[in-house]
Amino acid sequence: MKRPRGRPPRAEAPASRDDMVVAALDLLDSEGADALTMRALAERLGINPMTIHHHFGGRDGLIGAMSEAVYAQVTALEHGTPIDRIGEILMAYYAQVLRYPGLTMLIFSRPTVFPKQAERITDEISALLSEVGLPDDRTWRWRDILVDFTHGSALATAMSATGLDCAPQEDQGYTMALTELLTGLKRASDR
Repeated sequence: MKRPRGRPPRAEAPASRDDMVVAALDLLDSEGADALTMRALAERLGINPMTIHHHFGGRDGLIGAMSEAVYAQVTALEHGTPIDRIGEILMAYYAQVLRYPGLTMLIFSRPTVFPKQAERITDEISALLSEVGLPDDRTWRWRDILVDFTHGSALATAMSATGLDCAPQEDQGYTMALTELLTGLKRASDR
């Protein structure tokens, strides 16, 4: 039986955009960044690589969609002090970086793929730091310290001897160090 030309109706489509993102994250986790190709992903899903290109426009678009899916879950509490809310958002971000270290490294290696969700998180941290009452120059400095510390801690933990399957709660060192940093931030804001 000859397959009809054109795209199949949505109900018959072999893989949705979300399916492609989930499969891409799984491929990245299991085989690494070099293995994340349109051809490998298409083979895994049993679809034509052009289907992926159609949905994402290329590898960068796919990486962006993966990032959006992973980091959309990172939010701060609606209530609490700005410092408490910063701590919550950083803990949530840490958990996602720890869960998907390959994605984080892929984003770092491709600066043109800075996800909108990462920009939202950075802006939210900046806004919360402004609520703390720091001057602008100290706000961006504290933001960079906290975000860079979070990246470094999560990536170091993920790449440690325990491998990529470590759970965020296994690294109490991050939580204790973040608490120290936030205590220092509180002291800095009281000056």
